[in-house]
Amino acid sequence: MFESSSWNQRYAEGSDRWTLERVPAVLEQLIAIQRERHRVLIPGAGVGHDAFAWARAGHEVVALDFAPLAVESMRARASELGVSVEVLEADVTAPPEQLRGVIDLVWEQTCLCALPPDDRRAYLEAMATILRPSGSMIALLWNHGDEGGPPFDMPPVLVEQLVAGVFAIRRRERVADGLSTRANQYLWWLDPIRR
Repeated sequence: MFESSSWNQRYAEGSDRWTLERVPAVLEQLIAIQRERHRVLIPGAGVGHDAFAWARAGHEVVALDFAPLAVESMRARASELGVSVEVLEADVTAPPEQLRGVIDLVWEQTCLCALPPDDRRAYLEAMATILRPSGSMIALLWNHGDEGGPPFDMPPVLVEQLVAGVFAIRRRERVADGLSTRANQYLWWLDPIRR
């Protein structure tokens, strides 16, 4: 497991190369077609671009990150932007108990691929437990084909293995985002399997 201090150091050094200065086009499109307002969780939210996009569209947003500098930055930026986002400093594999069963939608982008392989199952199980019975997880995962990580490669066959028994795959589609550095991304619609 990565320690929060190692992620915090990356923010301190400015080596958080995963931080894009905009939300992906596919997220803008997804938000635009939402007919209802949701309680949305953003795990591994970083500096909060995706969280702010959901909040500006009128959704109730909870953002999780365990790097204190990311959390501080997100809180300050939310205040500057005048958007309401509940920002929690927490490990995504063990989210706060108050989130259990109260989230409508988990928006996953670059969290699963940042986790060490041994933590992935615990993370997915945690996300399933925070969702309401009618909730779902939408994941934008990158099949970059490179060795090592983070970000670790997320080919479809691996994702299918990882979610088996935790989430049912409702749909998967390849998406183009206009970033040459982020080719081969897939959007996954995942519904928790209730036991």
